[in-house]
Amino acid sequence: MMQSLTHREVDMKYLTDGKRHLICDPYSIENLHRMADDLGIKRCWFHKDHYDIPKRRIKEIEARCEIVSSREIVRIRSGGGDE
Repeated sequence: MMQSLTHREVDMKYLTDGKRHLICDPYSIENLHRMADDLGIKRCWFHKDHYDIPKRRIKEIEARCEIVSSREIVRIRSGGGDE
C-alpha cells in the first residue's frame, strides 16, 4: 500500500511575494492544500490558484517561506516552474 506524500517527501518550497500571496513549488492544487495544512492555514484563505496569508500571521508564515517577485509567483502558477 502506498502512503501519501508529505511536503518533505516532495521537497516542496513555500513562496510568497510579500503581498500575502502564497504558493508552493512544485506547484499543484493538491500541494497547495498540503502546504496550507502544514502551515495551519484554513481553506477559507484559498483563492482558486493560491492561498492568502492571514493578516495576523504574516511574519510567522513569511519566516517559513522564500520571498520572490509577483512575476515569479505568476510564472510558477502558469506552469513555468523548474523543469
